[in-house]
Amino acid sequence: MTNLLAAEFKLAVDRVSTVLRSVGINPDLPVTEEDLELYREVVACKVGDRSRYVNTEAGYEEALDEQLRSFDEIYVDTAPILQKDWFLYFVNDAMAIIKRRKKKLIVLEKTLEELHGLKNNPEKDREVRIRATIRPDLLRLLARRGVVRIGDTGSIGIADDHLVRLFAHVGAAMDLLLITQDRGLSERIVRLGAEMEQKPKEEQPQRWYERLFSKKDHREKVVGHRMVACKLVEQGKLKRLYICPECQESYYDDLHACGGIVLCGRCYLRLKEEEERQVAANRKKREAELKAEEERQRRLEEEERRLEAMRPKETVEDRIILQKKGLYRRLTWILGACVLILLTLLLVL
Repeated sequence: MTNLLAAEFKLAVDRVSTVLRSVGINPDLPVTEEDLELYREVVACKVGDRSRYVNTEAGYEEALDEQLRSFDEIYVDTAPILQKDWFLYFVNDAMAIIKRRKKKLIVLEKTLEELHGLKNNPEKDREVRIRATIRPDLLRLLARRGVVRIGDTGSIGIADDHLVRLFAHVGAAMDLLLITQDRGLSERIVRLGAEMEQKPKEEQPQRWYERLFSKKDHREKVVGHRMVACKLVEQGKLKRLYICPECQESYYDDLHACGGIVLCGRCYLRLKEEEERQVAANRKKREAELKAEEERQRRLEEEERRLEAMRPKETVEDRIILQKKGLYRRLTWILGACVLILLTLLLVL
């Protein structure tokens, strides 16, 4: 085993044995494949060679850059640092991005205290104790290279409560990302971010030359906060925690540029089915209304036809008779008038 690791890392066998013994590993004992992977982590962290922890997926570096560049500060909790070799993958892939974007991974002193407490905790698994021993060496190396900053926050009490208070203070003016495997802590951070989105965002004070040449209207209030909680998964990829506003359950999905309160798949399908049912019910209701209106129109037409049938029908013969009667009446009036005129003339003469 020591010969294999020495060949992989291009080190002397004695150097590999010394590194392993420094964390309580006896290199003379037989090892399994799982133990060999852990021992690779030990050597990689001790000597700073993480070249084998690289995600070779096409387009992953661009996607990670897109995910990290929008945050002002990136905090890393204790659990992801100890989660298998995922932290090594993440650091190795994110290092160039962090340097290029002039950002840093922030690890609180409270996290280092927890690592120190875990390495000698007999209740923890052997792998956890070993990783808690070697990860501080990696963090110090990354700090010297300008990738990690140890946050001296004077924290006391429970680390989760302190992180929430810290995010409530710092998040008033910055966009923050927390990397943690703790689902409960992630939910608290997401809910805090949702609450803070209702308040105006504090702008960072500008230097005098920035105020002099800035064209921005400082009377405008910047509203909105971006407070995101993610966990590390296999090969150091980020999965973001969301909270469904319907069922209030949390779930992990890809890191998208949106708020943290997003419908889960089950509620989305349920609401979509309810919407489809409502659309179908409205369609049936409209069809029933149209059918009732058609029935009403049909009854009106039948009533109109019935009344029309009850009206007396005037035939051509009846019309001729009426015309004749009118003609006879007019002739009678004319004859009467003529007789009256004659009688008047006779009386006058």
